[in-house]
Amino acid sequence: MLTIKKSGNWKLYWGVMSLPAGAEAIGIVTRETGTGALIRLANGNYVQGNAGGIRNLPKHEVEQALQVSNAAAALGSIKSEKKSKSSAENGRLGGRPKKSKDESEA
Repeated sequence: MLTIKKSGNWKLYWGVMSLPAGAEAIGIVTRETGTGALIRLANGNYVQGNAGGIRNLPKHEVEQALQVSNAAAALGSIKSEKKSKSSAENGRLGGRPKKSKDESEA
């Protein structure tokens, strides 16, 4: 199973090297064997990139995971009256509560 995070910093996994000609970095991909940069090559194939090396990814699985990622992003950005009230209340109380020392060590 693949999970994709389009907002992820793919350069952490790819490094400072340039991408292959015509390729586009999309985000990061996580699968059973690890995490890496999600790259779409010029021919439309998807690969996982790590330190300049690439591994082919099943195109149908990547496209399905991209649909899920896009849907989750759309749902998360929906504004609702409940979210607005909650944010306003948190702001009046000084914002998001700070993590206690015990929580940050866990």
